[in-house]
Amino acid sequence: MPKPSKPARIGTGALLVARESRPVEFAVHLVNELNGSRGGKGAVTGDPDAMREAFRAGRARLTLDDGVEMDVMVVAHSEGSDTAYFQVG
Repeated sequence: MPKPSKPARIGTGALLVARESRPVEFAVHLVNELNGSRGGKGAVTGDPDAMREAFRAGRARLTLDDGVEMDVMVVAHSEGSDTAYFQVG
């Protein structure tokens, strides 16, 4: 029987794009891979212009509310939306 997945971690943090930090709300599902690496995916919500900029830049650094930082790749955003989607790693 497969293990149920952990619930998303939800909170307030900051997204660093092009050396500019933007306040965001986040939801992230983290997964520990068999080889010891950490991966995951999630979404950030913030200013629509900041989300567009993050998507265009591709890479960003997400700082969680407890100070943990992770490199993310912003993989999806709809023009005008306040939400962008990312993968960890």
